[in-house]
Amino acid sequence: MIKQIQQFFNLSWFEQRLFIIVLFLTGIVRLSILFLPFRWLGPVLGGLMQESQATEEKVNVDKAKQIGKMVERVSRYTPWESKCLVQALVGKILLRRQGITNTLYLGVGRDERNALIAHAWLRCGEIILTGGKGRERFTVVSKFADCAAGEETRDFRV
Repeated sequence: MIKQIQQFFNLSWFEQRLFIIVLFLTGIVRLSILFLPFRWLGPVLGGLMQESQATEEKVNVDKAKQIGKMVERVSRYTPWESKCLVQALVGKILLRRQGITNTLYLGVGRDERNALIAHAWLRCGEIILTGGKGRERFTVVSKFADCAAGEETRDFRV
């Protein structure tokens, strides 16, 4: 625990602020997932069954990578469950606030026991920010895009 506190204080001021924001958002998003029906959450996620462009400005991709890394880092330390859907939603919220295009994917697949499982991941440009590990095993059943003003959605294969 002390090592984690030291690591926090070794972060830059900007990273500390982002850490706290992400921590707060993971809790809010987790509660929303637990207590709100998806039909209420779905409409605020972006354009249904649309995808953002496969290219993004380098400065935006760099910001998006930083957000994605922080979301994955913070999710390891939350006292609540912050798995793929929580991570993807928190990343989407932060990218939207920055005006950075992104697409959130929801997929289904089967595990070793042939049970149905779900997964979520978030893409910005060509980069998978959260949930990238093992996403190939899942079939996309839904996707939600946030696009910059005046930008059209594109067909981008994941």
